[in-house]
Amino acid sequence: MSYRFLCDHCGKKFELETPEAKECPFCFWTSSVKREDEAALTKKSASASFRKAVSGAGTKAPPGNLSKKLAFLWRSLLFVVLLAAAAFLALKGWQAYRASSSKSPVISLAKPGKETGKAPASVAAAPGIASLSAKDKEILYREVTVPADREPDPAEQAVLSKAVPFQTGWTEKLSSPVWTLAQYQKLIADQEAFYKMPFARSYKKKLEELFNAKYLAAADAFTQGDILAARNLWMESLAFPLYSTDLQKHRAVALTMLRPFINDTLSKVSAMNQSIMESGKRAKEKALSENYQKLAQLISQKKWQDALALASSMTGAIQELRKAAAPQEAPPAYPASFGTIDADLQRALMDLMAPAPSSTADLQPLQQDLVEKKEVIETFTEPYLQNAAAAYRAALEAIKAEKWQEAIGALSAIQGPPALQEDAIQKAAILAKIIPPGLDSAEKTD
Repeated sequence: MSYRFLCDHCGKKFELETPEAKECPFCFWTSSVKREDEAALTKKSASASFRKAVSGAGTKAPPGNLSKKLAFLWRSLLFVVLLAAAAFLALKGWQAYRASSSKSPVISLAKPGKETGKAPASVAAAPGIASLSAKDKEILYREVTVPADREPDPAEQAVLSKAVPFQTGWTEKLSSPVWTLAQYQKLIADQEAFYKMPFARSYKKKLEELFNAKYLAAADAFTQGDILAARNLWMESLAFPLYSTDLQKHRAVALTMLRPFINDTLSKVSAMNQSIMESGKRAKEKALSENYQKLAQLISQKKWQDALALASSMTGAIQELRKAAAPQEAPPAYPASFGTIDADLQRALMDLMAPAPSSTADLQPLQQDLVEKKEVIETFTEPYLQNAAAAYRAALEAIKAEKWQEAIGALSAIQGPPALQEDAIQKAAILAKIIPPGLDSAEKTD
């Protein structure tokens, strides 16, 4: 006898000889296998129960569909609740905003004393001139006079009498002392002993004659300030007579033994080229130094207008010197006697025609001192005193008319002399006590 089975999982039917099946031979499920006759009874029982439920409580969805509908209903209900809560909070927020807006202050554009008769809340009440002490009133209405020939006060005198050390950027000094004939003769003797190769007496005599005629003459020209002549003579002192008709022997013997003297003379030629090239700049720096001494004399003589003009001129000269250096010009060419010098020495001399960039004096201390002196000197000039006196009188008239803002404007324009400036500062400080913030310049306070 065989039994028929039904798998609820895969829907397959199959037959077995045993009354019980452990698993579906198609999907291998165990819990979904039932005998066909038992499944029919279960289906009939479920149909009867379903009809009974429909007849008693109306139509109902199968169990599976019911759970899905309940879940949908729950989500819908939750969405409605959240939507209602959001609407409630938005309503409360709008009500709070309207309530706070209704409490905002109303800004009035009416001027004080016109329509409302009261000052705006933003304008603080001022104590008024009546609240000032007797001392403040005395300072406010007093008039200070400055004599035209006033003396500098101690602070001004310290600036005017200050002297800044000034030195040009180039000093005409040689790189080494000038040789004497005895030193030259000793050099030749030392070199003869070192190389064990004495010069002929006639050759040494020619060297000494050249030294006296050119080298020592160059030293005299330098002492007299003739830089170009000194350079040319030192250059010619290197035109040594030939030691031998063989040029190579002349260079190997004479020029080698005289090398210390040659190097020292070349350094002097280089220094002269540098000095010639910087002569224009050194002349301007020297003029600055002389004008600085002249400025001190004008200050001591109280020639303020002349002193101010000279200080301004010096300031312009300093700015010109401190600008980027202009392209340098080469020193003057060597004289025709340059051709009598050995070719090797000629190359060295030509290299010296391109000196190092010219130096400039440190002009910053002098420039700063001139700026400070000009500020003081200007306060003694007649135009400055006239302008300061006019501003001071305008301030006094505004104070008498109780036009406080106009008075402060005039007082702030007074930057000297010190007596007027100090009085203007004191008056402005007192006016600050009685001027309400935002008060119009034409209005008065009681």
